[in-house]
Amino acid sequence: MKYLSIKDSKEISINIERSIFIGNAQKVNTIEEAQNYIKYITQKYNNATHNCWAYKVGDGNQEFFHYSDNGEPSGTAGKPIYGIIEKYNLFNVAIVVTRYFGGVKLGIRGLIDAYSSCAEEVVKNSRLTKFETTFIFEVRCSYSNYSQILRLISQESGIYLSFQEFLEDVFFRIEIIESIKERVLPIIENNSQEITFIGTSEREL
Repeated sequence: MKYLSIKDSKEISINIERSIFIGNAQKVNTIEEAQNYIKYITQKYNNATHNCWAYKVGDGNQEFFHYSDNGEPSGTAGKPIYGIIEKYNLFNVAIVVTRYFGGVKLGIRGLIDAYSSCAEEVVKNSRLTKFETTFIFEVRCSYSNYSQILRLISQESGIYLSFQEFLEDVFFRIEIIESIKERVLPIIENNSQEITFIGTSEREL
């Protein structure tokens, strides 16, 4: 799975009709990570009037999203924040917008615009990066076949060698990006005595 997410983000703050809106965002890979990040920001600004949020996570097979108005009128905060995640086609990301009420009511339209604007400013001030799922394998092969595999690695972008051990045979760990896995994995299998799938990870593109 290839997707766009936040690599680095900095906190932003905007003033709208005397209310202070503070935006934060972070890359998260699971629902638990998203919930922990939201909890962290909420505790950081535990005296705020509202801490509204949205997240979207998944692994390519399943997608999960959730958002909260945290006491603001229904549909005026969490959904507009989530709308920014969708607008920028972001994935595996959580955004929290904190509000300190300044005494002036913004109305339904004003709240929607305020939360959306703050979330968008966070995204605009973040470094966005593309990521791709990788598949990790442990391989055992002969020295002669290892040379063939090394040749393949040198010719292909998206294969990463992370561990090598030279004994009677060669043992190594290899990481392959999803977009080339179906093409290159059979070549590695044909040059291996043993290959074991370890799990998945991801790489920046």
